[in-house]
Amino acid sequence: MVNRWLIRLTALYVLWFLCGYVLVSGGFLPGWLTWVNGFYLILGGVTALTWYTRKYGSRQAAILFVVCSSISYAAEWIGVHTRRWFGAYDYGSAFAPLVFGVPLAIPFAWCMLLIIAKAFAPASPAADAWRGLSLAEKLAPNARAIKQARARKKRRSFWLPAIWAASMVTAIDLLLDPVAVKQRYWTWVQKEAATWNLMFDAVPLSNYVCWWLTALLIMNIINYLHDEYMVRRGNREAFGEFIPLLLLLTLESLFLTLAVKSGLWWAAASNVGLLALLFLWRRKEAFS
Repeated sequence: MVNRWLIRLTALYVLWFLCGYVLVSGGFLPGWLTWVNGFYLILGGVTALTWYTRKYGSRQAAILFVVCSSISYAAEWIGVHTRRWFGAYDYGSAFAPLVFGVPLAIPFAWCMLLIIAKAFAPASPAADAWRGLSLAEKLAPNARAIKQARARKKRRSFWLPAIWAASMVTAIDLLLDPVAVKQRYWTWVQKEAATWNLMFDAVPLSNYVCWWLTALLIMNIINYLHDEYMVRRGNREAFGEFIPLLLLLTLESLFLTLAVKSGLWWAAASNVGLLALLFLWRRKEAFS
């Protein structure tokens, strides 16, 4: 059942992306069709969640959706209504409908980005790191060294994927936000930015810092509730292992195209450069 839905959703997502790519990148999107932007993100989020359900089960998918959507929505609500956290900005009509001032597509967009990042994050189960010391280990002359080694292994299996995933999400946002401003998806209120808050093409530095912190908070909660860090629970032979890569490539190709067309070379270079560094780090972790 899940496989059938995953096939249908993936096919619809690819078709929607191809049509949207031609219309948006070519500047052919009429005003009455701006709602397709929000639907694209919702469709991507639903596709990612369906893949996650197939990979880890409905319980883990439900946990991720509840944690990710509630925290991301709350963070966006704070940003829209208090001008704090991400900064002072206003949404246009491109991501309608709005729910209490926040686009309905936002929680789904965060789910899609974090599922992509989690799929690629370097992670290795460390079952022995999560159990207590045995009596023999407590009485051993090197008990202190054993405890420290276990703590390092726990941090490596728990914190490393969260930091890596949060950094990947922020790397993607380095591309999304400047392009969104150029496309008038939302507008930053520059006069309300603090003097210390550097602006990069009308996007404040605090936005990227808060994106990283929000993503790190969400990923740490999900990792804490996810038993793959004690024992590998995921289905390694799960259908559709290519889907996170598909979502990443389509998202990147669309926004890289828009960035280049808008002259946002620094955003495109920062995005590609940081992603390259992250995947080199991932490769290093895989062989260490």
